Amino acid sequence: MRPVKLTMSAFGSYAGVEEIDFTKMQHGLFLVTGDTGAGKTTIFDAITYALYDRTSGGSRDGNMMRSQYAADDIETFVEYVFSYRGQVYTIRRNPEYMRKGKRNYADGSPRLVKELTKVSLILPDGSEFQGKKKEVDHKIEEIIGLDVDQFTQIAMIAQGDFLKLLHAESKERKRIFSRIFQTKLYWQVQEELKEQAKRLYISLEDNTKDCLREMEHVEPFSGEGEAEAWKGYLELKLPPAQPVMDTLKEICRQGKIRESEAEKKSLDLQKQAEELNAVIRSGEEINRLFLQRQQAQEKQQQLEAKKEEIERKRREVDLGARAEKVFIKEKQFIKTSAEGKRLKQQILDTKEWLDKEGKRAAVEEKEVQTAAEELQRMEPLWQKQIMRLDDILPRYERIRRLEKAYAQNLGKMQEVLEQCRAASEEYEEKYKRFFEEQAGILAKELKEGSPCPVCGSTTHPKKAELSGKAPDQKAVEKAKEKRDKKEKERTLIQETFQESKSNLESERNLLKEAAIEIQGSGEISEVQVKEKLDQCRTRLRDQKTKYQRKEKQFRELKEELKRRSGLLESQEAQLGELFRKEEEEQADFRQELRAQDFPSEEEYQQAKAWINGREEKEKHLKEYEAQSVEVKTRLEMLKQQTEGRKKADLTSEKERLFKVQSAQKEQRAQWLHLHSQNQKNQDAKKKLNQYFEARGDLTAQYEMVNNLSRTANGTLSGSVKLDFETYVQRKYFKQIIHAANRRLSKMTSNEFILQCREIKDLSSQGQAGLDLDVYHMVNDSVRDVKTLSGGESFMASLAMALGLADIVQNTAGAISLETMFVDEGFGSLDDAARERAIQILQELAGEKGLVGIISHVNELKEQIEWKLVVTKTEQGSHTKWVFD
Repeated sequence: MRPVKLTMSAFGSYAGVEEIDFTKMQHGLFLVTGDTGAGKTTIFDAITYALYDRTSGGSRDGNMMRSQYAADDIETFVEYVFSYRGQVYTIRRNPEYMRKGKRNYADGSPRLVKELTKVSLILPDGSEFQGKKKEVDHKIEEIIGLDVDQFTQIAMIAQGDFLKLLHAESKERKRIFSRIFQTKLYWQVQEELKEQAKRLYISLEDNTKDCLREMEHVEPFSGEGEAEAWKGYLELKLPPAQPVMDTLKEICRQGKIRESEAEKKSLDLQKQAEELNAVIRSGEEINRLFLQRQQAQEKQQQLEAKKEEIERKRREVDLGARAEKVFIKEKQFIKTSAEGKRLKQQILDTKEWLDKEGKRAAVEEKEVQTAAEELQRMEPLWQKQIMRLDDILPRYERIRRLEKAYAQNLGKMQEVLEQCRAASEEYEEKYKRFFEEQAGILAKELKEGSPCPVCGSTTHPKKAELSGKAPDQKAVEKAKEKRDKKEKERTLIQETFQESKSNLESERNLLKEAAIEIQGSGEISEVQVKEKLDQCRTRLRDQKTKYQRKEKQFRELKEELKRRSGLLESQEAQLGELFRKEEEEQADFRQELRAQDFPSEEEYQQAKAWINGREEKEKHLKEYEAQSVEVKTRLEMLKQQTEGRKKADLTSEKERLFKVQSAQKEQRAQWLHLHSQNQKNQDAKKKLNQYFEARGDLTAQYEMVNNLSRTANGTLSGSVKLDFETYVQRKYFKQIIHAANRRLSKMTSNEFILQCREIKDLSSQGQAGLDLDVYHMVNDSVRDVKTLSGGESFMASLAMALGLADIVQNTAGAISLETMFVDEGFGSLDDAARERAIQILQELAGEKGLVGIISHVNELKEQIEWKLVVTKTEQGSHTKWVFD
């Protein structure tokens, strides 16, 4: 990855749009220099932010990077153009920040607007990568081949990050390497083994609990030796499998024998009970027949006692049935008679209404005629007034247009009069000055003794002189043409003005005449005209509405009178028909009275009392007859069934049956208890056999997995706490140290190198395996890396960082990393060490292509030719390339 161009807008200490063109620096080592706080590290922050939405040190995110110097209308963004394997990519990213809106609130206070975070990636073919922010970020990582942590460890080494890896404890290095070399897989193996061992241990514990729980379910038989042995097994924490199963097998055998004996006794008692039940059922059946015969005789006697009552009800039902037939005729006659009386009253009501409303109709007819005559007289007058007012209203609009035209023409006329006056004065002035100049022209030709062509004098004591400023004849003629032209314009405009004035006065006079005609005076406003027009239309409409309402009421009354007259005729005809029908129905009633054998109407009225409830009485009579037949038939059948038989005495048989059933119940309960006990013991035997078989397999698995887990997690007692992931990371660590020592030996003139602490020298307390020591090649001694001085620590840290970069590139899929940035740290070196460190970085630049250093050390300015100088001002920082 090689930078091409970096653009920062309102980012960090850069207030405006700042562009850094990296193509000016093709290859080699360059220095980023400037005052403290000018924005040197911000350049690295901008590159890391554009790529990963993070700053190089990780302490600030993009949301904190908007420049405090930026104007309100400047947007904050970073655009980074870089090449990778010959392909050019462009990333533009802006953070979320608050900026001043274009409009303020109503009270004048500024309105803040949130600018949302955005990112875009332009691919080498010029197209924009389509996707959300997360997908774009993933695409950038895919292109470069590094995540942000790897990038800041090998390509963008931030200020203060050198010593992190050098002075870190083994535990901290493990965390760093896990992220960089993706060794989390090996940690997952450790955790999985630990979890498997834990699960197997829990399974073994559960298996023991299951065995003890099932053993508690077993019920041995008291008085037997197995019961005492079983009690002893239950007191053990882990009972032996084979003795337990042998004892349980014997308990089950004894239970089976006892259950068979109890079942045989229960079945014998059940057979005795069934034989006694058969005898008792036979005797009870005979006794039931005698009881039913007695009940049938009693029922027959009850029915005989109700016979007289039944005959009385039968007579009442007969009278009610005959009276109901007569009542049907009587009810129709009464209904028709009532209808005639109601209709007669309706006829009287109709006649009374016709008389009253007929008189009201005559009055309303006169009122309608009067309203029609008044409307006929007034409507033409109102219509005429309305037409006059309608004609007047447009005049006001015409007058306004004419007044406007008059004012415009008046202004034009005044303007052209002023122009005519000015043109005339100009002409008169030029003509006067031209005429006066003619005397000087003539005087110029006069000579003494020669006569003057004007006065004839031969002496010329005081000749006129030429002024030299008078207009010529052409100028005078042009002024005259201008005057004449303005005079023509004045004439035309004056005619237009007079015409508009005449039209305005004419329209005003016509309006005045119309006003006199309407209200007798010559002044009437447009508002007054509209009010009068509304009044006229309202009065005309009200008068029409009043007439139409009266006319409608009268018409509706006439129609109702006509309808009621027709109704009266119909009612009178209907009443005559009802009188005839009433006579016929009365005759039918008398005839039916005789047909039903009622000697008199009084007897009929008495019989009407039995009509209500007649159906219920008929139902009761039918039920009585059916019961009588049923009881008689049943009594005859029972007499036949009991003939030649006697009642049975079953007392002794029932007593014997009670004793047998009680004994059988107790015996069955004992049998069921034994069966349940044996079933429970058999189930426990089956499950215990399964649990004991599973215990062997679980024990073997647990011992194997537990040993693997303790080995992988470094928890074997008496050994170094070296887990599987750390063991793998030691391989990477040694490769990093080897790569670092190639450069460190040059920087220290073979004084010391780094080495990974051997396993035999590691502590058995706490996590170990990634400990770092310093080996002094001069005196063959080893000491802890933390004992290095400041300058030695910087050289060792730089070597470690470069070694880490080499290894990460090799293990991350042959990543093409052509650029490296290093932030500070050179101030702790002496001249010789700094010279060697710079030489190493120059060699690295020859390998990588481009290496940038941030530093305040003045000596570096002399040693490094290419510089990117950052200048700090009150309006923000600026950058420029300098080559010495």
